[in-house]
This record gives sequence, structure tokens and C-alpha cells, in this order.
Amino acid sequence: MVGGGVQFRRHHFAGHGHQPDRARHRRLRKQRQVDHQEAGRPVLDCRGLFCALAPWQWYRNEGVAMRFPLSVDRPVICAIMKQEQPYVIEWIAWHKLHGFDIMIADNCTAGPQTAVLSALRDVGWIRLVDWRHDPHQPQRRAYSYLYWQALLHGYRYLGFIDADEFFEPLEGPPWGGAQLVRSLLRRPSVRSAAFRWVNFGSDGQEVYDDELVTVRFQRRGRHDASTARWKKSFARVASVLPKALRNPKLFMAHGHGFPIGLHKTLVDGMTLDKHPAAMPLEWKVGWIRHYAVKSRQELRDKIGRGAAFTPASEAQGAEDYAATRDQNDIPDPLDEAKVGALRAKMAEITRSLDPAVVKLTRPLFLQRG
Repeated sequence: MVGGGVQFRRHHFAGHGHQPDRARHRRLRKQRQVDHQEAGRPVLDCRGLFCALAPWQWYRNEGVAMRFPLSVDRPVICAIMKQEQPYVIEWIAWHKLHGFDIMIADNCTAGPQTAVLSALRDVGWIRLVDWRHDPHQPQRRAYSYLYWQALLHGYRYLGFIDADEFFEPLEGPPWGGAQLVRSLLRRPSVRSAAFRWVNFGSDGQEVYDDELVTVRFQRRGRHDASTARWKKSFARVASVLPKALRNPKLFMAHGHGFPIGLHKTLVDGMTLDKHPAAMPLEWKVGWIRHYAVKSRQELRDKIGRGAAFTPASEAQGAEDYAATRDQNDIPDPLDEAKVGALRAKMAEITRSLDPAVVKLTRPLFLQRG
């Protein structure tokens, strides 16, 4: 047995105690690949996989027993978070209602976020990865690590979404997010499915209010806004593996997409030859509700903790960041049925937590004040 339960069968070798018959070994491996392809199953080269994983020893250090590769059909959403404890319960409830599993990298070196996320992990709402050792622009490294964790846990599909982003389908069942992702990624030629931002602005609010983010901010930007071309992606885990094996610790170029060819990527359900990244089309099958600004008080706090932009970002400063994201052109409140379902799910999560942990979700800037 090797690396968490993968067994190499004895009949691969010419005889017990002898050197392997390499030609026969290659023929058997090739036949297995053909059998997998004919059966519609992804082909996974475990030799490269364990070579890539072994130097990091993730499967041993974190006590992860590797599940059968790609056996979990439920998509997992991965995120890295820093001081997001006031918003994380709503974010988890939203995506749980949509049928996703959730994996979070904790990047908080101070404050109560670690205690809140640990409690959520302990009662089974999330998987948690400790990423507090990497404080300087850690997103690419954390995303690469989260990808390997998703593979080790057997997930077939994964996506990366930030704590101020809420994925929402525009067609089909109201809470059918995971179902939409699966249906798109099961298409034979599709390896990645991306969805564009819809930016919800501050609606003129100056200070924090203890209400749901998705309820407080009810005005959004237009489909042809400059930021509406930005997108977040889901992908088949197996399709990312070839690039991941070449550079295991840093293969994610950025947080907006996967290293997958454009001709194998759908944006809002369409291929990029019909939907260039900047084409001003209305959203069709789904979008990413992006609450980047919230109130002015929360935006100042976000910038102060370094979560708003980086020197390499498309927004070079606080004013530019607010100007490009504080979009309030169109009133678009969340419907009452969704609000009710979201409140009920949040109440279920809150009841599972110790009251002392729930108190820690109060914003730090209010605790300081």
C-alpha cells in the first residue's frame, strides 16, 4: 500500500522478486487508460501525483487519508480569508443552500476569525486549512494548496470564490448552484466554467449595519460596467492536474481562473469565441454577486487590513477601488423567499455553535469603538 491506500498490483511485474517487465507494464497501463476513456472515467496518472505530493507530505502532516480520486460529485468552493468573521456565516449558509462543500484557508494572524472558523469546522460546516504562516500576498500559494487538498479529498469539481462573492444561478432551481456547475462541467469538451461579477454598491450607506450583506445592498451595476468582465471559475479537478504537477506549489496564476485553455472554458455558459471577456452582454445562466465595497466604514476597514487591492491589482488605490466597484445603477433586491431561506440556514448554523463563538463574529472595528 502506498500513500493513503493506493495499491500496486503484483501482476504488473514479470515475477515475484524479479525486475518488472517494462513493455508489459506499459501495455497494461495503456489498456487501463483505454478502458477508463471508453467508460467515460477520467484518467489519473498516480505516479506523477505522488511525486508531486511527497515533498510537501500534506497527506501525512494533516492526517488526510486520500479518498478514491474524483469520487465526490459535489463541487467544493475554496476560499482564503482574513478577518472575515462578521460575514462568514452568511457566506457559508448561502453556498450550503446551493449544495456546495466548503474549504477555507485561514490567513488571519490576529483577531477572532481563527476561533470562528475552527468552531465551524468542528461541527462539520467546513473543511479548514491553517494558512496563517503566509501573511504576504498569499492567495496564489494558498489556492495551489487548496487544489491539492480538494484532490486528496476526492472532489471532482472545485471553484475559488472570495468572502465578498456569492455565486448565484439565473436559470433553474433558485438554490441550484452546484447543479449548474456540474451540468456545465459534464459537457464533453468543457474543462472550466466561469461566471462574471455583478457589482453591488454601497447604496450610499456610510456605516455598518447588523443585517445580511445580501439584504443591505440592493443596487447593482450594469452588465457593461468595466468590472463586469472580471470572472471567477470552477473546473474539473482532473483537468488542472497536468499543470499542477509541473509546478505544485504555485501553478495558479491568479484567483480569477484556472490554467486551462480558453477553447475549453465556458463563460456564462458560452465559449469565449462567442463571449470575449470584455463583451458587454447581459448575464445569462449565472453570476457572482460581488459586495466589494459594502458601507464606507467597512471599505475603510477592508483597505486597512490589506484585503482590498495589491500593487499588482487593477485598482491602484482606495479612491480608484471605490470608484470602479461602488455601482448603484439598478435596484435589484434579493427576493423574499431567498431571504427567508438564507435566514433559516444561518439560524441553523448559529444554533450549532457555542454562544461565545457567535459573539466573536462582531466586527472588530465595532469592538474597538
